[in-house]
Amino acid sequence: MKRLTPILLSLLFISTTAFAQLKANDYEWMKSLRKEHPRMFFTNEDISLIEYNAMLFDAQTYTAMQRRLDRIFKKGLEQKEGKNDSNPSAALGYRASDAAMLWVITKEKRYLDLAKMLLGKVIDNYELRVSKNLYVSGQAFPVISALCAYDWIYNDLTVEERAAIGTRLYKATYDVAWHGDGLRKKRSRENVGGPKTSFSGSAVLPWYIGLTFYGEGIDDEACLKMLRNGYDQHQQMTAFRAKMLGKSGGFNSGTISSGFEIYPYAEINFIYSFMSATGVDIVPQMSYMMGYLNYLDWMCLPGNREFGIGDSNHYGNKLPRRLLVHIKEIANLMVKHHPKKFNWFSSLVARYNDGNTRPSTMNFLPLLHRYHFDNDEAPIVADAPNKQSKRFGNLGHIVMRSGLDDRDTYAVFLTERRDRNRQHYDLNHFVIYKNGFRALDSGARPQPGIHTSHYYGRTVAHNCVTIYMPGEKMPKYWGKPAKHEINAPVPNDGGQRVNKGGKLLAYKENRDYVYIASDATKCYHPNKAEQVVREFIWIKPDIFVVYDRVVSDKPEYEKRWLFHTASEPIMNGKMEFSEVSQGGKSICRTLLPTKAVVELVGGDGKQFWLDGKNWPIPEYRPEQPMYKRSKNTPNNKYPLVGQWRVEVSPKKAAAANHFLHIIQVGDESLKALPQTTCKDGKEAVTLQFDYDGKHYSLVFDKTKRSGCNITVTKQ
Repeated sequence: MKRLTPILLSLLFISTTAFAQLKANDYEWMKSLRKEHPRMFFTNEDISLIEYNAMLFDAQTYTAMQRRLDRIFKKGLEQKEGKNDSNPSAALGYRASDAAMLWVITKEKRYLDLAKMLLGKVIDNYELRVSKNLYVSGQAFPVISALCAYDWIYNDLTVEERAAIGTRLYKATYDVAWHGDGLRKKRSRENVGGPKTSFSGSAVLPWYIGLTFYGEGIDDEACLKMLRNGYDQHQQMTAFRAKMLGKSGGFNSGTISSGFEIYPYAEINFIYSFMSATGVDIVPQMSYMMGYLNYLDWMCLPGNREFGIGDSNHYGNKLPRRLLVHIKEIANLMVKHHPKKFNWFSSLVARYNDGNTRPSTMNFLPLLHRYHFDNDEAPIVADAPNKQSKRFGNLGHIVMRSGLDDRDTYAVFLTERRDRNRQHYDLNHFVIYKNGFRALDSGARPQPGIHTSHYYGRTVAHNCVTIYMPGEKMPKYWGKPAKHEINAPVPNDGGQRVNKGGKLLAYKENRDYVYIASDATKCYHPNKAEQVVREFIWIKPDIFVVYDRVVSDKPEYEKRWLFHTASEPIMNGKMEFSEVSQGGKSICRTLLPTKAVVELVGGDGKQFWLDGKNWPIPEYRPEQPMYKRSKNTPNNKYPLVGQWRVEVSPKKAAAANHFLHIIQVGDESLKALPQTTCKDGKEAVTLQFDYDGKHYSLVFDKTKRSGCNITVTKQ
């Protein structure tokens, strides 16, 4: 196990024993603000640790820095403007911090000289961009890195160099930063952001500018204001994120792919910079970040995949490539205060270390690590070993799993949520994974592409129920047509019009099953839906029962039960179908309505069929800007975009309809569903079957909005 010894740690660890109860508009911490440099992310006391890591635990980070700078020494520096207002030269900030860090470690003068030269180029670039009213970088990280570079070489600059470089860098970064509404207009394609976003754009910069230059006599009054405002905004961010996670954990984004690519840097960078500048340990005030890892633990699937819900790309449903970076950073920050979690942290690192990871956007962070969790032989450890389900209330996700192995069964159910960030019109949707995706979230998110707004975000793209009311105007979702696509009106899919709300009516787990009841009625138009309640039951380990109570305002409003698959379903008679793909299989039987119409929709030209038209993933032409990126866009036949769906509808129109389905998942050897007995009475629906040595009796109470009595007996 790669781990620093206690003796070494005692020698290297900063004295951060003071704990701060940090609050907005409380600046008591400024009394501890370090006057000397370096103070951005590390101090002189940390240099021994950095040297130790560079030579041993994180030599790859060190050598990668060397390789990047060697290319500059050999080939010179290329600085150029990009197309469409892009700025390839934004990366100069990263290279400046590389050079400054290698100077700190090696004391080779060539790195100091390079750092000074690169800072000059950085300043030139920022001044040019600002003069043209163009954004500097989509993310603030290269600018923060440039500020770090200046801070780290500060003590080795002459008074004249500090005045020349420092004054220009201060002015340039001040002009790049966003200081609040009304002070200037947003620049072309500028990512401002704020405490309720990823907080990674130009709005985060004042904090780091203030830390770098306060007390230097350039503009201490402005720096003081930036420090206070930056601090307050970070407190707003942490308060918001802690609230979004609640007690169970989660993330302030409904999508892992976006959330875990960028979001955690806001906390990570703030913690490092605050502690180095003040010596005050603020990690306990951000312990909610443990909830990120808990959420990740539950939401991830074999093969470093995710369920693919919300604004996921469905380009293989792979986890973000910087996921491992954030796991290690959070573990490093939290383990001092949660030492009993060390094995769990190591387990997470082992699970998600598949060799296909990106290095940290903040290049130098691995060199600051005090703990190391890399161990390929670390045992797989669950954070809650006695539970097979977990509710993340703010996000509305209930996750189920039979274990942590590749051949275990995994499922997620979407219910009551408090935030609509990157969420679809998909309340009561479910995804099932067993040897691949058995029931999946369909569509993709090409940018641009009308597919995103007209199919991908809509209810029809999910395993939900639709109620078609003629003439209903459906809500818009983000996305716009590609240049070669027609900007058509949003089609009527009969789906939901609100992507927030719903009501969790019941959630129960025991050793035999998980029972969920969820009311999505208020997510549909009030003139068409009187009741849309789903009861979802996982019979451990491989059986699912789905019971839907649907009442429409008018009998003629057609209702459809939807089930999306990666491959073409095969009908086994009129009321049962199966699908096989990715080494797995599912079988689904319709029990109610007793007289149902079961239709297959999909295949070439109909993968994303809606309202009499296919809304395909756009295929770009060579002359179009998106063509080069389209290699990362799945084509219309890619399995995980969901090429097929099954639609179940009642044969006879009625205001009230009940749908009852039983689903079993397994590998390709799965032969048949258990024999079932279903009785649809006036006051109750009774389903009985034998499975895995037990007899199951499920009695759904039709006199109530929801309710199921489940009896399990041994055969």
